[in-house]
Amino acid sequence: MVKTQRFVALLGDGRELFHDTELDSILPTEPVVIDAYGFSDAYHYDGYVFLNTDWFNKYSKNWQTDSSEIDALLVKLVRYAQPGSKSENLVRIQAYLAEPPETISERVEIWRSFYDPVFTEI
Repeated sequence: MVKTQRFVALLGDGRELFHDTELDSILPTEPVVIDAYGFSDAYHYDGYVFLNTDWFNKYSKNWQTDSSEIDALLVKLVRYAQPGSKSENLVRIQAYLAEPPETISERVEIWRSFYDPVFTEI
């Protein structure tokens, strides 16, 4: 018998705050940490969890002046999304990429909005 699992990408620091017990009771869920050194393309992700407000600090040293590294990460998240994913955060990421704000401060405001302190938006 093949065990079907749902993979959820965790972005930012604070992995210890995320408990997948409730998600696991709905469908077996495996959280996968996206680290600062690379992106694993071994998975297709069913959803995304942003672990803190300033999650983007982990992925770009120059985020204050240049959004290209964060934008590239978000493009990869969309690319590696499970086809048919119902992820709320995926929809928000796609909307951001379709019409990114002009200023860095506006972009940062949107990036911060991806964080959900109770992890109900996956």
